Amino acid sequence: MAEPEENGWEQVHFCASRGFLKSLERCLESDPNLLELETADGLRQTPFLLAVGSGDQDIVDFLVKRNAKVNVVNSQNNGAVEICAIKGYVSLLKYLATLNLPDLPVYDRLLKMLVSDTEEEVEAAGKCLATMTEKLEDVSGGSVINPEWQYLYDNGGVPAIVKVAKNTIQDEFKIPAIQTLLNIIEKQEVQDQFVSSGGMPVFIHLLKSQILEVVELSCQVIRDLAVNKHFAELLVQNQAVTNILRILQSFEEPEVLVFAVQAIRNIAQSSTKLCSTLGSTQGLITALVHLFDCNDSHLLLALTQAVSCLAEGDNSNQTAFVTEGVSKHIKNILITHGRYREIQHSLIEAIHKLSNGNQQAQLDLKSHGIVKLLIQLLKKKRVEALLEKTAMALWSLAGERNDEKREMANYIDVPMLIEFLNSNTANINFIGSEGLGVLAQGPINKQSEIGKANGIPSVVRLLKSPHEFIVLSSVRTVRNLCVSVANVPHHNNQNSVLQSQGIRFLLALLVHSANEVIQVEAAYTLGCVSMGNKQILKEISKHSDFSFVRILRLLYSNQPIVRLLAGSALSSFAYNNFTQQKEIAQQGGVRFSCFIPFLQSDDEFYRCHAAYQTVVLARIIPDEEQAKSSAVGIKLLVDLLQDSEVPAIQSLTADFVASLCHSRAGIPAAIIAINGVDYLCNLLHSNTQEVKGTAAIALGYLSHDPVGQRKILHRCRNDPYLMRKILFYNREFHLASTFKEGWQHYRKIGLPPIQSDRTNLVQAKLEDTGSFVPASSSNLHDEGPMSRLSTTFNRRDSLYNSHLSIVSQRSPTPLASLVQIEEVK
Repeated sequence: MAEPEENGWEQVHFCASRGFLKSLERCLESDPNLLELETADGLRQTPFLLAVGSGDQDIVDFLVKRNAKVNVVNSQNNGAVEICAIKGYVSLLKYLATLNLPDLPVYDRLLKMLVSDTEEEVEAAGKCLATMTEKLEDVSGGSVINPEWQYLYDNGGVPAIVKVAKNTIQDEFKIPAIQTLLNIIEKQEVQDQFVSSGGMPVFIHLLKSQILEVVELSCQVIRDLAVNKHFAELLVQNQAVTNILRILQSFEEPEVLVFAVQAIRNIAQSSTKLCSTLGSTQGLITALVHLFDCNDSHLLLALTQAVSCLAEGDNSNQTAFVTEGVSKHIKNILITHGRYREIQHSLIEAIHKLSNGNQQAQLDLKSHGIVKLLIQLLKKKRVEALLEKTAMALWSLAGERNDEKREMANYIDVPMLIEFLNSNTANINFIGSEGLGVLAQGPINKQSEIGKANGIPSVVRLLKSPHEFIVLSSVRTVRNLCVSVANVPHHNNQNSVLQSQGIRFLLALLVHSANEVIQVEAAYTLGCVSMGNKQILKEISKHSDFSFVRILRLLYSNQPIVRLLAGSALSSFAYNNFTQQKEIAQQGGVRFSCFIPFLQSDDEFYRCHAAYQTVVLARIIPDEEQAKSSAVGIKLLVDLLQDSEVPAIQSLTADFVASLCHSRAGIPAAIIAINGVDYLCNLLHSNTQEVKGTAAIALGYLSHDPVGQRKILHRCRNDPYLMRKILFYNREFHLASTFKEGWQHYRKIGLPPIQSDRTNLVQAKLEDTGSFVPASSSNLHDEGPMSRLSTTFNRRDSLYNSHLSIVSQRSPTPLASLVQIEEVK
């Protein structure tokens, strides 16, 4: 034992240091005073400190149980906690922490070490804390916060970490402390304490660090804080965005850029105000778009998510992204990284958010062939989540105009849209219904194709949906499928609705729905489904709960759109049906005063509908002469043909005019007498197919009036291209035989040539871009049977969701002056 004694160690020290448990036990049994014997080597270490220094948990446990002093320190002022930290004995530290010894506050001592001015101690303590608070894996493979977070929080760990971040030591030694913070920052208590301790400006400053890992970790801290709306606002106020933008512009390392982009995403997601602020930050959107040139999948995912958040509901940001050229990047990533499911989903979401409500973005994305890529994806994939995202992106790209929606619905095609109706996802159901609804309209519609493809039972099934927006859409789609321009009923589809129990469901909605809009829409659709169909009218009338009183009550609703649609519902039942008119009159009838607010409205949509309704219902309006109420309606409709500059209103008005032309004698003559033919012919020059189609069909009905026929032929003789349009959009029976004979006569005596630069009637699809361009006019014939084309067309229902945005720039004609025009005989 001489050698140990010379080195200042006794046998008990060797046993404790080298893990000789039995020998240590015998030493202490022979002399209990050896338990606290210090070494004579200048370090003054007890057996307990030596056992800690060796990292032997069994020896430490033995000595603790023998009541060894655990709060002793050596001559370097290092106790058990400090020794473990310096040597990196994290498992032993965890064990000592679980003992919860009053004389050995593990976290307290670690945190005192953390705020030391010695870089090595700061780093050592930080590494231990980072390991002790590492997140744990849960049963699903994810991660959960380590319960140790509470000990760290309770002992002032968060302010200590903030103090380390402020410290003047080199940034690289701060890394473990920052990692510790990231382990626990998801907890709201931690975030609150972090901000109250002044941590936010400190970490924003660390974004300027020269140490790459410090910048990366600081970006993660900012990212996690930005989830909280209040903290996101504070971050913006403290110039966090400016520093993050500098990172985006100057760093090339994806591991840093990912977290910087995610921080931007979270700030944008926290509020619409901050989203707008980010978009207006000079250079930010440009920097994000430039980063798309990378090939790192994690960064691409972060970028597409950021685009979605910045673009959602912000028109300026949407425009800025497409102006900076994001569309070409989206296309390239869809092609090159489409196999990565997460990126694929995120890209489709970005397309949806970019294009939603922004026509410029829609056109730009479509011009880059995005539609074709999405359609290919739609046809190949059957995963419900991806199907929903893709369908929503496509429908968002379609825009608000009916012709654009029809174009997109044609791309998706009827079988796929019917498949959408049978999905278990509400959004897909809605798109399926809306798509079929627009295809059921138009100069060349697909009412018959949808009916033959068994689409009507699927639409009818949605009338029972628990979602009101789907119910409303399906009600309108049923209406579009059953009646067309000029109130021409589609009897096969009407009967299919009856066979699918659709009448029963519509009646249930009228009677039992708590939503007045659904009630009146159901009533309107019932009128259209039963138009010209005695069997369905009989089915409706025998239903004990049906009464026109229900619809008449809706004329006095607090909602203007409900009152307006109640008039449309009554008009659809009363159209060319004297029996129904009589029943409406017997059950209360309608008053002219109900229409006056709409007839005098600045909103062309309201004015147009009310004008049509007053003509159809003129016979059963008791408080105004039939001739005067008809004259008011006709004058207003013709004025709209002349003055409206909104294509949707132009086509709607022409539709109503076409309907009235084959309702009562004298109406065509009245329309012709106030220049209706000229105004309709002018609309044939429209760039919108819907307007040309409805105007051509209205002229077809007016061709049965001798005066109207002469006027139309005169206009067509001066401009033969007008006749081409009339023939193209009209089925043969719409045109008077004498009208066609007159045209043949004009052809024989000679007509001026059609200019080669005139726009065409139909449009051809560009498969590579997903857009449409005019086809060659040489593909069209001057005349001849067009039975292969359906001329049914209906713009009425497509306007109901957007009518408030369609306001005339012209003041309505005063009613007092309208009644002065020539009365309708």
